[in-house]
Amino acid sequence: MKKALMHYLVFSALLALTLAAFVYAGSPVDRNAYMTVTVAPGDTLWGLAKQYEGEHGLSPNEFIRWVVEVNHLLSSRLTAGEQIVIPVLKSKQDGSLAVRR
Repeated sequence: MKKALMHYLVFSALLALTLAAFVYAGSPVDRNAYMTVTVAPGDTLWGLAKQYEGEHGLSPNEFIRWVVEVNHLLSSRLTAGEQIVIPVLKSKQDGSLAVRR
């Protein structure tokens, strides 16, 4: 009886965590709240991460992952002229960063 109850509790906890992860992961980013940049010839995501380093509070790898995911890019390669959203808030009046740790 105790073993069955323990299994039920563990299963319930894991199910709740899994559902919470799906809800959190499924929350779309409000793209209108973030800066959009037009890619110039020679721009790279690494370079943009470094250029805006003081404004986004992410490591270069986190910046690149965020940009690829939010912009639904197939790779981290950029094409001159394309517009991408970067994790820099348009309104920085409150001094907040794009991602809070």
